[in-house]
Amino acid sequence: MPVRRADASSFGVNPYRRLSASQVITWQTCPRLWYYTYVPKLKGPLPPQILRGNAVEECVSRVIRESPVYIDAAAGNRLPSPLNSEGAVDWDSDEGWAGPGLIARQREFWPQNRADFEEWALARTNAHFDRCWESAIQDWKSSVNRIGSADDIDPAEGRAMIAAGLKLHLDQVEACLNAGGGPGLEDWRSGKGREEFPAPDGFPRDWDEVHPGAETSGDAMTWVEAWEVARPWFVDPDGASFTETTCHPQAWFQGEYDLVYRWTGKIRIIDLKASVGKGDRSGTYLEQLRLYSWIWWETHGRVDEVESLEIWYLGPGTIKDVPRPSKAEMEAYDIELKELYDLLHASVPSIDDCPTKPAPLRYFDVGGKPSNPPVSSDPLARCNRCDLRGICPNVEHDMALPSETRLEKFGHGWPITPMGEIKTRHTVIGEVRELRGPTLADDGSIDLEFRLVDGYERAKVKPYRYGGPSNVTRTIQNDSRVKIENALASIWRSELNIELDREAIVSIAGEDEEAAMIEVETRVNVIGRIWSINAFPNGKGVSRWAITMVDSSGSAGVVAFKQFIPIIAAGLSRGDMIAILNGEIGEFNGQKQVRIGPGGRVVLLKPAEDLPDF
Repeated sequence: MPVRRADASSFGVNPYRRLSASQVITWQTCPRLWYYTYVPKLKGPLPPQILRGNAVEECVSRVIRESPVYIDAAAGNRLPSPLNSEGAVDWDSDEGWAGPGLIARQREFWPQNRADFEEWALARTNAHFDRCWESAIQDWKSSVNRIGSADDIDPAEGRAMIAAGLKLHLDQVEACLNAGGGPGLEDWRSGKGREEFPAPDGFPRDWDEVHPGAETSGDAMTWVEAWEVARPWFVDPDGASFTETTCHPQAWFQGEYDLVYRWTGKIRIIDLKASVGKGDRSGTYLEQLRLYSWIWWETHGRVDEVESLEIWYLGPGTIKDVPRPSKAEMEAYDIELKELYDLLHASVPSIDDCPTKPAPLRYFDVGGKPSNPPVSSDPLARCNRCDLRGICPNVEHDMALPSETRLEKFGHGWPITPMGEIKTRHTVIGEVRELRGPTLADDGSIDLEFRLVDGYERAKVKPYRYGGPSNVTRTIQNDSRVKIENALASIWRSELNIELDREAIVSIAGEDEEAAMIEVETRVNVIGRIWSINAFPNGKGVSRWAITMVDSSGSAGVVAFKQFIPIIAAGLSRGDMIAILNGEIGEFNGQKQVRIGPGGRVVLLKPAEDLPDF
């Protein structure tokens, strides 16, 4: 079963903080790179090469999904899949499927051999390509953090890669034909044996009618039958992203396969790569597939081992076999990766938990073959080409990151706080008033609200909107003097709000303990360079402006919603040096955040072209 869902809440797992193969590989590449990428979220810009990979994979999937028994070579898109409210393929629905309404073409028009199938598949590529390519371009353009131009990518290269992928698939079809269809042929001929998650083919999960291309039991297998029987499982191209992932039984790891062939009765996992296979990334692909082999084993009772792992490099049209992990290695994976999950996601790791330990830079030739020499002799070769080399202390690279502590603007001086010194969590002490609760919420957190009073200071204490606390003293009551540690603070309608999430602690304060609310800072001024633009209003559901800024001390996210989005935002670019004045201090998913609200201002200090490149 290539799709497995798990109830993350039953294991206390945040579904947005699961471990993935890409995170594991990033950690193995360099722990500090993982930290910068996933904690302050200093992700690099999106190059146009990504659109080629997306277009190629979608087009290959759309062709494989179709059947020449039903689909003429020149037909349009005939097999859209119905989706549920979350954008996932609605396999349980009896409505919206195109397959049941299709009429089989006359047998004389079906492909009779490999050459016929290659001709039909090429024609179907032509029918889908323009739509897939344009869709990938628009998806890439929707990222405000992109760089380069779509014109930098040659559509002819994409077409050639699709043709290469379909030829490799036809190799599987031909192998299926020569093997007599494998153990599932007769079930397929009788309309039985449909998987819980079938290979996408335009029909619902519950479908037992005999395929019009099926021959009589005992007859020699045909090419058309081999096409149907060999069809692998793949992510349905109509479904939303990450709706067909597979998840560890305890919900802390997830991944998504490209192709899963099952016609032999064994499992063959394929990773499609729209590249020639050169460069260090080819080494990471090996570990990615080995992790997929492990997660398949974990999600199938530790009894169903993968028979084969392959990388299909669609540039040269070659296959790279990947050594499968042994049972002992997979058992070790489970222990080691759970420990890694606990370090990285059970709580937010500190930068000291993620040392600068870059892996050696590897070299590969076309097809993912190790070069000679296979590894750079320079221990800092990876660092010297890293996007974060101007931020990480492991190498010297001047990005002219600001370190000002004061800005003269608008007729007076503004004190500037280095981003590394922004304090998002606070400890306060006071007396409880107007207590509501505590009660136990469905997610295991504690629901309570009260007023905290300290002399003339007042604050409203409440659960954080993305999850409440779990560590609250049982003896809390009105008039008790409590100590709130590690809490978030904000201002709402001129009132201090203390928000409690899972990292916050509420306990009875000691007699001599003091932590005044008046010392809680909720406003800040910062200067930094724009590292990435993460969101911009598009009139289609995105109503915020979000960026990540860096200075010489650290980084912070910046966000503004609706009417508070500054007019200047439309003219800002990656690399610009700006000031955020009178921003509100916050935190989101472990990242320091400066929110622009009433009274907040954004000022352009220097454009990117006047500063060193990132």
